[in-house]
This record gives sequence, C-alpha cells and structure tokens, in this order.
Amino acid sequence: MRVTVGAGAAFTVATRTYPANGGAAEALGAEAGPPVTAWARGDDRLLGYGVAARIVLSGPSRFADAATAWRRLLEGARIADEVGLPGSGPVAFGAFAFDDASAAPSVLVVPRRIVGRRDGVGFVTDVTGTGPIATAAVPAQGPGTRFADEDYVAAVAAAVERIRAGGLQKVVLARDLALAPAEVDPAAWLRALRARHRDAFTFAVDGFFGASPETLATVRDGVFTARVLAGTAARDADPALDAAARGGLLGSAKNRFEHALAVDSLLLTLGERVDDLRIGRPFALGLPNVWHLATDAEARLHAGTGVLDLVAALHPTAAVAGAPRADAIELIRSLEPFDRGRYAGPVGWVGASGEGEWAIGLRSAQVEPGGVVRAFAGAGIVAASEARSELAETAWKLTPVLEALGEQPLLPTGAPRAGSAALPAR
Repeated sequence: MRVTVGAGAAFTVATRTYPANGGAAEALGAEAGPPVTAWARGDDRLLGYGVAARIVLSGPSRFADAATAWRRLLEGARIADEVGLPGSGPVAFGAFAFDDASAAPSVLVVPRRIVGRRDGVGFVTDVTGTGPIATAAVPAQGPGTRFADEDYVAAVAAAVERIRAGGLQKVVLARDLALAPAEVDPAAWLRALRARHRDAFTFAVDGFFGASPETLATVRDGVFTARVLAGTAARDADPALDAAARGGLLGSAKNRFEHALAVDSLLLTLGERVDDLRIGRPFALGLPNVWHLATDAEARLHAGTGVLDLVAALHPTAAVAGAPRADAIELIRSLEPFDRGRYAGPVGWVGASGEGEWAIGLRSAQVEPGGVVRAFAGAGIVAASEARSELAETAWKLTPVLEALGEQPLLPTGAPRAGSAALPAR
C-alpha cells in the first residue's frame, strides 16, 4: 500500500523549555490526556500525547514511502524551536513491520504534544493543524501460541540441516507467546520495563511496546551510530557463575561466528551512505538477565542522508533475519507458523532534519484486538546450534515482557511455570 500525503498540512510547531525538575512534566502531560507514544533511554525521554497525523504504510516500499510522507508533512510547516536538541521540534514516531509481506501495518505517528527531556533539558513541543489520520488495525492472530516447544525444536533442527547443506550461514527463528493479562495497561507495563531496563530503548507505538537493547541507527549532527548484538548467554545471580557465563560467551566460537555475520551485514548494507566508518571490538554487554556480544559502529553521513534512509538500507540485519538476507527470509517464511508483525522491525523516531533514533523491535510485544498480548523472541541459528539451547535462549529473551506483565519467567525448556496466564498452544 502506497500512501500519498499532500503538502499543506499547515502544521505550526512550537518547542519551548520547561523546568526539568519537580512535577512540570507530569502536569504538561496531564493537560494533553493519556500518552499515545513513548521513547526513553537513561534519563532521556519523549512522551507523545494526542495525534496530529497518522500515516499507515505497507509493502516493500514502506520505508521510502515513510520518508516521502514525512517530508511532505513538513512542507510549509511553521516551526519555532528554541531548544535545538535531538527530539525537539516536529517528531514522528514509527513502528515498521518486519516482513515486506506482513499483514501488520507500519505507522508514523505525529503527536499533538511531546514532553521531552534530553541532556538534562526539559522541553515541550505543541503541534497545531491536522494531517492525514489513517486507521488500520493490527490483525488478531488467534488466541494461542503457534510454536509449541517441540515444534520449535524441530524447526531449529530443520534450519541447522539446511545451513549444513550449504549456501545459508545463519537464520533467526522466532517464537511467540500469547498472554491474557487481567488488565490491559500498557502504561504500567512500560513503567515496569523502564525501571528494570533503563539502558535499553523503552518504547510504545501503536500498541507495540518493549525494551530493546539493540540500536539499529541513530543520527545526530551528521553522525551515524549503531550497536550490533548477536550471541547470547544467560546471567546468573552467583557472581562466579555469572563471570564464567560472560567468559564463555566471549570465547564461544559459535557465538563469535554468529556475531561476525551481524557485523558484516552492517558493513555490506551501509554502502555509499557514509564515510569514515569505524567498527569497535566485540564486547560482552550485560543486561539484567542475559549477556550479549556487542559491537559499536560510528560513521559520518553523506549530505542528504537521513535516518530513515539508513533504516531502509539496514533492515533486516543478520541479527534478526540471517545471512544471506534473501535466503534467510525465505526460510523464515517457510518455518515460522505466524506473521512476525512488528517484532524485529524498526521502531523509533525521526525529526525534521532527518535526525533520529531507531532500535530493532526486540524484547517486545503487540497488544492485539480482544486484549491478547503477543510477545515474541528469537534465536540465531548457525551450523553449530543445538536445538534445545536455542529454545532456552528464547525463554530468556521473553523474560522482560513477562516480568513487566507480572508473569513468571519461562522454564529453560520453554514451558510456562505454574500460575502463568500464558495461553496454551493450539
């Protein structure tokens, strides 16, 4: 679906500072009603209220269409931004489907009010005028979890066999978990995620929410940055065992190979959009419940390149699809018994000059019609993968969403603990 957005939305955008301490932020938000979008990391945050424009996109051209739609929305806009920090001025929040063929809509949402904080400065942006407000619901995918444990184990074994046959080096297989919370309260879930995962990008856009540790692309002052994650080990409450898990991850040939493929995919897809690309050394990133192998990247952007251009080029990375990309996506479509929707798709925000922050939609879930919350997690499969270990990895990765919803973590085998409201597999 291609979306045409005519010029002349006649937006007036005004950003001013406010005292960043006390209750000013809460008061400004309360004036505007319930939040509709959220983006936070560390002490920085952007909370959006009301909807001035909502653009719905789909298909292979959704990223290019989004960039075009955003430019057209800003044509003729009157912008007064006295702050000049990332996230001030006009901002659109986005969540994109993982697959070109997904039935889930991709969206850009322009809030009427944004209450933000960046680098210790509090600011509020108000948008007057109205752009297109399209509607498209995320389709319900049924009440049950579609990938039972043994089915997932069999799919991993099939993927390993395919990889060992040659041509394919890695594929990422995801599984889903359908939950039935007693109360649908995304704001509370987001607060819980933020309290435990402050160093991740905590987000909520159009019912899609989570706490992603992986940076797909950020652009600030003409500089691109990214953080690639691939390779996982569980953490342990015992410091000695935790240190051993970290060391084992750093020394694992299987995980280092998987990580190298993800770094290579970034190098291969940036193309001629950047100069002076610098790639750091892999390190062990400690999250509350897992270790990840991580590599940071930084580069100078070519003139005229914005963050949505980079998102279009980089997605899907080998960290969430596999390598080679086309072969991996084909195998995902044949082995996964569901539409990923926005899971593992890009989520973030874009500003007026093409700056922005985008993460990969991991540690995430989608609120579906009827109050079902569908969480997703995946594992990278390579020739050395062991099926039940990959199943256990998905259980670790589902933990942040389960904790936020007040559910018990899964057992290492992937079976829900007693008392969980996880719905049974069909």
